[in-house]
Amino acid sequence: MTYKEIINRFREVVEDHWMIQDFGYGELSDIKTQSQLGPEEQGTDYPYMFLNPTSHTRTGPVMNYSFNMIMMDMARGEEGDVYDNYITIQSQCQQYIDDVLSQLYYGYSDKPEIQLTGITYTPFKEKYQDTLAGMTATITIQVPTPIDNCTAPFIAKELKSWYTESTPYTYGEDSGEDRNLFMNEVVISGAGYPWRWNVNRIQPQGSDFNGRLELTMEVQPLSATGSVVPNPFEIIVGGVAYTYPGTVLGWPTVVDDQVHEVTITWESITLPVDVDSYIRLLDQPEATANITVTNPNLKFYA
Repeated sequence: MTYKEIINRFREVVEDHWMIQDFGYGELSDIKTQSQLGPEEQGTDYPYMFLNPTSHTRTGPVMNYSFNMIMMDMARGEEGDVYDNYITIQSQCQQYIDDVLSQLYYGYSDKPEIQLTGITYTPFKEKYQDTLAGMTATITIQVPTPIDNCTAPFIAKELKSWYTESTPYTYGEDSGEDRNLFMNEVVISGAGYPWRWNVNRIQPQGSDFNGRLELTMEVQPLSATGSVVPNPFEIIVGGVAYTYPGTVLGWPTVVDDQVHEVTITWESITLPVDVDSYIRLLDQPEATANITVTNPNLKFYA
């Protein structure tokens, strides 16, 4: 079920209920009152159910939609016990809430998974333009909504070419060292771009590259004169004219002499034709350690 379908399901249940007269949705400031009259609007009829959305969360393939379900009626003049009238209304509104939950849960073959535990009921008596009484329930509806990239409306990117290097390289601890990523072995796919890779630079031939780059490698931080690990690689276009920071996973933050599996992804970047671009350790003069990079694999998707 989509979010809109869930809201419409609430509306449908309210319309089918014999006692609840009106339905509303939105922020608390959107609640209507019976005395709210104007040239193009009509106030509400009571009992009135108002659905106020709160924060929704995703847990893996399940969406959790959370709401304040506010059930209200107009508080009329007291008869007998001064509290009797609005307490009666609060009691009736709790029953209406339970009616709605019951119909949502049992009345449909594609029932949304309402959490029937942990619901809080809060009675209230408020004076807006109308004096109202009722009950507010906090509810959560769980809907299986897996994320499926197969149906996402994105233009599919095809692997065009990739580069590998089997020789480990150690990169220095300060800005004075050569910090460009070295790769010598070139592998071109059947629909590959005519790249030129000159040991440590990328230069598209024939046309600009527009797409995604993905770099995977094994990174081992090594003790040198200290323990500050260099920053991750970035792409430098045209010397220092433009820098593309990537999304980095697995980059080590301390010198532990361990091998770390690292992935850096650059999305929606442009590398101009016949312009040298570099994958380079971001300048960090404070770095006091070296890193060794093994098995770098750079893939181009366009």
